[in-house]
Amino acid sequence: MTGTIAPVDSLPASPSPVANTLAAAAGGTMADSYLSLRAGTQARGLHGQLVQQLGRMIVAGELGADRPLVPEEIGRRFEVSRTVVRESLRVLEAKGMVTARPNVGTRIRPVPEWNLLDPDVIEWRAAGVAGLDQCRELAELRCAFEPLAAQLAAGRLSDGAAARLSELAVLLKQAAANGDQPGYAKADGEFHALLVAECPNRMVEHLARVVTGAAESAGMRRRSCGPMNDGGAAAHQRLADEVAAGDGAAAASVMRAMLAAQLEEPVPAYGLPGQRGQ
Repeated sequence: MTGTIAPVDSLPASPSPVANTLAAAAGGTMADSYLSLRAGTQARGLHGQLVQQLGRMIVAGELGADRPLVPEEIGRRFEVSRTVVRESLRVLEAKGMVTARPNVGTRIRPVPEWNLLDPDVIEWRAAGVAGLDQCRELAELRCAFEPLAAQLAAGRLSDGAAARLSELAVLLKQAAANGDQPGYAKADGEFHALLVAECPNRMVEHLARVVTGAAESAGMRRRSCGPMNDGGAAAHQRLADEVAAGDGAAAASVMRAMLAAQLEEPVPAYGLPGQRGQ
């Protein structure tokens, strides 16, 4: 067989500045963390290509919606061997997207049963009809773990980290005054990445790396939390002050309010590169 699977989109040539900031602050690079999670399905020839193609089709509802998946049919459709099909279905099963049972066949599992934090699943959903829902869910997830990160980091920042957090708050104020949206978003991204990296809870940090890196690699533009204005910049300064003062409860409250401002904006403002969703 010739193996003529249609080409699939590839990852950006390099990870985003925000994702790199998170990974570097954690003692690694995005290539060592998030991207390594995806290497298996991005760099294994026909096997990796078929996983990508099937995953996107399942998310789009174009495959297996009304009957079991038949490996022989998949092999003929994409001109690949049964071995390649079996390996690809095993990968999708590990992601919780399909289940294989004797005398039943391979069926698509309900979306809530998928591994929704798997980097590939995040990317496929973001690129499909559920793109806006995916973006909203990621934004809501930030509201869950970033206030906790701020609370845990309060009073525990190194002198260098505390100083940099204050510098970034000043940069945010300057960017807001100058109407510099890219500069504001960049400073905001580093501010939040640094705060999460300084959180002593490694599980919170890991979750943030996965969510942020996946969102960036899926093509979601990194955007600031809430609108760019003097009030938003002032909120970052208050957050930096509360963290430096060691008031975890106040820091969490400020962070929660900042992120809530983003959720209150119109859905397209979440930052997808094009209008998606229903």
